[in-house]
Amino acid sequence: MQGLSLLRQKRYNRGRKRIAEDKGLRIISDLHTHTYYSHGKSSPRENVLRALELGISEVAVSEHATGNIYYGVRGRRLERLKAELRALKREFEGKIEVKTGLECNITGFGKSDIPANRSEYDVIILGFHKGILPINGFAWHILFESFGGKSTPKRNAECIMAAAEAGKADIISHPGLYLAVDIPYMAECARQLGILLEVNSSRVTLSKEQLQAIAKAGAGLVIGSDAHIASRVGDFEKALNACREAEVLESVVNIEL
Repeated sequence: MQGLSLLRQKRYNRGRKRIAEDKGLRIISDLHTHTYYSHGKSSPRENVLRALELGISEVAVSEHATGNIYYGVRGRRLERLKAELRALKREFEGKIEVKTGLECNITGFGKSDIPANRSEYDVIILGFHKGILPINGFAWHILFESFGGKSTPKRNAECIMAAAEAGKADIISHPGLYLAVDIPYMAECARQLGILLEVNSSRVTLSKEQLQAIAKAGAGLVIGSDAHIASRVGDFEKALNACREAEVLESVVNIEL
């Protein structure tokens, strides 16, 4: 300890405090992972095995829905993915719960590519992504805004939450990525609708103040790894650090403290 500089000593003490605070913290589920069916590098089996290795209870493969022209999984490829996940669910029954997810896209005001028949999906994630063909005036607006056009955060939040309500989404992915949104408004809507707001651990999009506003509104937070390779499944470090700093860990539904 004597050889540590003052700065290193402070970091060391903070690290010890963090470890003490996190003693017993367990990841319950990771519902946002990708595979080589879209733009990931690993197989669904590899993602499941990594989650099992970490002691996670639930893992979902949530590939991009059909509306994404770059990464959307559709047609026979989508059917193969769903069949593979059904087989993995049977194989690992009693060891880990394998879920079929879908990361859907905002296509216009109150509109999305969430399937009308949700019976084949355990988890529906909804967010704004680039790579969506504009189908109406508002879709053009949010496309231009995502590339630096005039920002309308309240209107954007209304757009996303109207689509989430219409499609009965479970989670809003990476709020604020590419498109500014009114977080307090979104949080209030999410609380009323029972929709979770994601703290994305690949790229944390929510500030300390925004995380605190979500917790204050009584909305639930969910951490997703957004893993694109099996080694990152269950990697919650960035998101946990952000939630810890904002003192909102108790609002995160998929960890046990």
